Amino acid sequence: MDYEREKFYFITVFQKLPPDDRHFDIGANRCWGFYKDKEIAAKALHENWTDMTEYLYNYAVLEEYYEGLCGCTGNRQFFKYDVKKKGFFEIDEPNMLKHIQAFALG
Repeated sequence: MDYEREKFYFITVFQKLPPDDRHFDIGANRCWGFYKDKEIAAKALHENWTDMTEYLYNYAVLEEYYEGLCGCTGNRQFFKYDVKKKGFFEIDEPNMLKHIQAFALG
């Protein structure tokens, strides 16, 4: 490839964590959109812009993608909704999701 591809940061929310490594069930899910700036995407999650919880979604993942086909880089951060803070905040990557890639553009 003779040009530098841009990076984008996709926000996907989901309802629940799978019970174990063999049963992939995150419940309802939705990709809300993307930003070119990772810090802005994280701020959107921290401040729950546009009410991304919709009283349904408890978790989120912020994934880095390159433009183009099959652009998922594998760099990502998981979040959990905090009722008191009214936003999504960083959590460690759940073990049961370590083998799953490309939530936003699977």
